[in-house]
Amino acid sequence: MAAGFICGISIAVYGKPWTLWLLFFGILLWPAIVTGHDRGMPESDRYPVRKRRWCMAVCSAAALFLGWHHCGVVQAEQNQYLPYLEDGEEILLKGKVTGKEQKNEQYLYNLSSCQIRQDSKISEWQRISASIIIYGESDTCSIGQTLVLHGKIKLFNRARNEGNFDQAAYYKARGTAFAVSDVDGVSAYGKANLIAEKMYQWKYHLAGVYEQALGVREGGVLSTMLLGEKNLLDAEVKQLYRTAGISHILAISGLHIAVIGMTLYRLLRKGSFGFWGSGIFAAVFMILYGMMTGMGYSSFRAVSMFCILLLGQAVGRSYDSLNAMGFTALLILWKQPFALYDAGFQLSFIAVLGVVWAGKIVQSAYQRHAVLQKIGTGFVLQLVILPVTAWYFYEIPVYAMLLNLLVLPFVGIVLVSGIAGGLLGCAVMPQAVLVHIVLLPCHVILSGYEKICTIASGLPHALLITGKPSAVKITVYYLLLAVGLFLLSHVTKRQKEMQQMTEENGRQKRRKSYRGMEWSLFACGLGLLVFLFTPVSQGMKLTVLDVGQGDGIYLHTDSGYDIFIDGGSTNVQSVGKYRILPYLKSNGVNEIDYWFVSHTDLDHISGLLEIFDEGYRIRNLVLFRGMMRDESYEKLVSLAKEHGTEICMMSRKDALFSGNAKITAISPGYHAGDEMRNEMGTDKNEESLVLLYEEKGFSALFTGDIGEEQEKQILKWGGINDIDFYKAAHHGSKYSNTKSFLDAVSPRISVISCAEKNRYGHPGRAAVENIRDTGSALFYTMEGGQITVTRLKKNELAVQKFLLPDKRFVFVR
Repeated sequence: MAAGFICGISIAVYGKPWTLWLLFFGILLWPAIVTGHDRGMPESDRYPVRKRRWCMAVCSAAALFLGWHHCGVVQAEQNQYLPYLEDGEEILLKGKVTGKEQKNEQYLYNLSSCQIRQDSKISEWQRISASIIIYGESDTCSIGQTLVLHGKIKLFNRARNEGNFDQAAYYKARGTAFAVSDVDGVSAYGKANLIAEKMYQWKYHLAGVYEQALGVREGGVLSTMLLGEKNLLDAEVKQLYRTAGISHILAISGLHIAVIGMTLYRLLRKGSFGFWGSGIFAAVFMILYGMMTGMGYSSFRAVSMFCILLLGQAVGRSYDSLNAMGFTALLILWKQPFALYDAGFQLSFIAVLGVVWAGKIVQSAYQRHAVLQKIGTGFVLQLVILPVTAWYFYEIPVYAMLLNLLVLPFVGIVLVSGIAGGLLGCAVMPQAVLVHIVLLPCHVILSGYEKICTIASGLPHALLITGKPSAVKITVYYLLLAVGLFLLSHVTKRQKEMQQMTEENGRQKRRKSYRGMEWSLFACGLGLLVFLFTPVSQGMKLTVLDVGQGDGIYLHTDSGYDIFIDGGSTNVQSVGKYRILPYLKSNGVNEIDYWFVSHTDLDHISGLLEIFDEGYRIRNLVLFRGMMRDESYEKLVSLAKEHGTEICMMSRKDALFSGNAKITAISPGYHAGDEMRNEMGTDKNEESLVLLYEEKGFSALFTGDIGEEQEKQILKWGGINDIDFYKAAHHGSKYSNTKSFLDAVSPRISVISCAEKNRYGHPGRAAVENIRDTGSALFYTMEGGQITVTRLKKNELAVQKFLLPDKRFVFVR
C-alpha cells in the first residue's frame, strides 16, 4: 500500500493522468499474470495465495488513487495563496507555536494552523494550510501558545543553477510555506504545552553541559548526535565526517533509537516490569526524546517503528520491519505528501530497506561465514544508498564502507556515555570531576573519530565526484539490483535444498557456490556502480551561471576539455562554494583544465578564491600578461601556486589549442603589456582579457568588463563578425556594448549576467537596445537563472533557461 501511495504522489507531482490509469490497470493485472506460477501448488494452497495477491493488488490500486488525490488536494490548497504572496510584503499573522529552535543568535518559531491578513484594512483572515517560520530576537513565547504579530514575508529562494541548494523545495518538503521577518507587535495567548516546552529547555541545557564538559568542538558533535542540535556543530568537523562517509551517525535515526530505546527496554524487562509496563515506559520515553530532538522524518520513522515493535512484543505478535516501515511512511506522507522529495526522508527509508531486505538476503547467503556476512551486508547497503547520495550530493565517499566497520561498533558507547554524563551534569556542576569521568569514553571515541576522518580525507580520491545521475539511470540501476538480489535469494534457497539431499556432496558444492557467490556479488555490484556513474558523452555545452552581480561561465568543448571563465560576485556570499562548485560537481566535472580570468575585480574572482580554498583541482590558471598586478592578483597567483595549479600567461593574438577548439586572446592593445600602466592609473576593467572561442563552426566572444574604447580597439584589429554567442560586456553596461561594435560582431545569441537589483544600473537601456537592434536573441541570468547553450546540429543551437526547464529555444542560422 505504501508503494502505491508513493506512486500516486509521484504521478500527481510529475506524471500525466494517463500514467495513473496505466499503472492502475497494471497493478490489477499483476495477480492474473502470475497465476501460472501456482500450477505446481496443491489445490488447497492455491486459493489462499491467489486471494492474498488480489487483496494486495486492490489495496495497492486504491492507495495509488488515494495518494494521487490527496497530493492534488494539498497542492491546490497551497496554490490558493502562495502565487499571490510577494517578498517583503507586510502581513498580520496568527498561529500556534508547535516548535522553536535557536539559530545564529535568533529564535526560530514554527507556527501551524496559521491565518494571515495581507492588508491591515481588510478584516478577513485567510487560512494557510502549511506551517510558517518566524524569525524572532528573543525567547518570549512558549510552545503551544497562539501568536498574533506583524511582519514582512520572506519567501524561500529557488535554486538558480544546476546543483544549487533549492531552499524553496527544501521547506516545501517540510510543509513550510514561507518565513516572516522584521517582526513587531507580538502578542501571545493560550496555554503553553508544558511537556514540549520542557523538552526544548532540556535540549539546550544538555547542550550547554556537553559544551562545558567537552569543549565547543566535541560538545557540538555530541549535541548533534544526541540532541539533533546541528547549529552547534563545527563546520570543519561536519566536512570531515561527510568526506569520510560517516556523517549519518550525526543524524537522529534508527541506530540511535535502537541503542537508546532497546537498552532502556531490556533494563526494564530485567527489573520485572513485564512486557506492557516496560513497553509503555520505553515508548513514552522515546516519544519524548523524539520531541526533544525535533522529531524530523528520520527520527519519527525510527520512533514509530520502535513503538510498533514494542506493541508486537506486548500482544505476542511477530514484528515485520517492512510492514512497520510502510505504515510509518504512510503516516508521514498523509500529513505531508511532499516529504517524499526530502533527502532525509529518502535516505532514512532507503537505508532501512537496504538493511531489512537486501541485508537479510546477503546474510542468508553467507550465514556460515561471519566475516563475509559483515562485508557483504555493508557492501550491499552501500549499493542501495549510493544512488540517492549521488543524486543529492554529487559525490560519494570512497572509503565509507571500511570506515563504518571501524566506527559503528563504538556509537552505542558514545550514546550511553553521553546520556549518563548529560543527566549527571544537569544534577551537579557540568565541570565536576565525576561528569568528566562519565563523559571520558565520549571524549576518547570522538577524538578517535576525528583522527580517523582526518586520515581518510587525506587519502587519494577520498571523495569521488560522480555528478547527478539521471532519474532513468537510477530507475534501471534499482531494477537491476532488485533482480540480482532476487537471483541471489533463489540460489541460496536452492543450495539449502541441495544440502538436504546429501551431506558430502552438499559440502563440496556449498564450498564452490559460496566462492562463486562471493565473487558474483562484488563483481555485479561494481558493474552496477560503473553503469550508474559512467558519464554520458556530450558535445559542446556553454553555461552562463547565475552568480548575481558578477560573471561565471562554464564551457565544455566538443574535444572534451572543461574550461571556466571568471567566477565571482559582489552580492552573493560564498558564490564559489554554494553556486559554482555545486554546479561543477552536479555535472560530474572532476577538474577544470583551463580557468581564464578576465581581470581581478571581486565580481570576477571571489568565487574562484573560494574554490581554491575548497581544494578543487584546477590544472591551469590563465591570465592576461598585461593584467594589473595588485593585491587581488598576488593573492590569486599565490593560492594557485599553493594548490599546484600551473600559471599560464596570454598576450594579444596568443591562441590556445585544445583538441579542435581554438581560444584566442583578442584583448585590445591599449596599455597591454605596458609595465608602466599602473602608474598611469588604468582601470582594471579596461585590461580585461577578451577571448574568442572557435570550434567546428561555432564561435563565442567573452568580453569581460571592457568599455567603449576597448571595443573600438578590437574593431580595428578586425576579423570578429557573425559570432554565435556573445557575453555582453561589463554586465550590459551602457558604457559598453556600443552599436558599432555590436553591428560588427552581429551575435546570434547574447547573454547579460547581472543581478536584478544592483547599484550600477545594469543592464543599461542603451546596451539592451543595441543588442536587440542586431537581431540577436537576448537572455538574462537575473530572469532565467542559469543560461545553457548546446549544439543540436551543425547549424542549430538550443538555449535553455534553468528557471523554465520545460521551454527550449532553438536557433538556426
